[in-house]
Amino acid sequence: MAGRRTATISSARPAGRPKNKKSPSLKNPFTLVTLYAGNEGTAKPFKVHTDFACHYSPVFKAAFNSDFIEGQSQEYRLDVDEEEVVRLLVEWFYTQTLNTRRPDEKLDDAASMEEDLLLAKLWVLADKLLLPQLQNQVLDKLEEVCEAVVRLPLGCLHYVYSNTPPRSPLRQWCVHRFAFMLDENWLADHPDRFPHEILIELIVFFRPCVYNLPDAQLADFYVKIPDN
Repeated sequence: MAGRRTATISSARPAGRPKNKKSPSLKNPFTLVTLYAGNEGTAKPFKVHTDFACHYSPVFKAAFNSDFIEGQSQEYRLDVDEEEVVRLLVEWFYTQTLNTRRPDEKLDDAASMEEDLLLAKLWVLADKLLLPQLQNQVLDKLEEVCEAVVRLPLGCLHYVYSNTPPRSPLRQWCVHRFAFMLDENWLADHPDRFPHEILIELIVFFRPCVYNLPDAQLADFYVKIPDN
């Protein structure tokens, strides 16, 4: 699956958290809000201090201080069904770190793809909650995993393209990764593994390279006529 080259992404990444971002102050230690994974009645509640949730997410700040149902109940049902995604979100509010599998762990293909999908869902959730610092940390983690196992992020590809808009930073990262690592024979043999949009975006990505190619002759495209 890996291609001939490694993606040329610099390891010197800016920190996901701004340097001047103040840490939240726990002014109201007994004031909590409740987050749920999805709308099911059996969804597990995750308690988090209001000060932390509202400090990092302007979406939560607006919701919990409004006259809408979230403000009245101090509960928020997130647009994600996986409890593990919500756990990572809540933990990040308090630690500013992502406690997922280490990139150097020996993961089989199924576990590796599951990890990709989990991180992609967290990135999309962070986008909806206006948490760019968390989004950048998730991308760092995805990149670390790809570099460690020399593998493309196939596990999350369809989810990413179903839940992000065109030119999303996460889409652009996927395009860059696939452009430099994907083997063209593997692509031809597994077309169903790729959303239609990424194939279009790969064409756009490589379009500037065409100008560096030698001119073709019309005869290069003729059907070969066998010798008599």
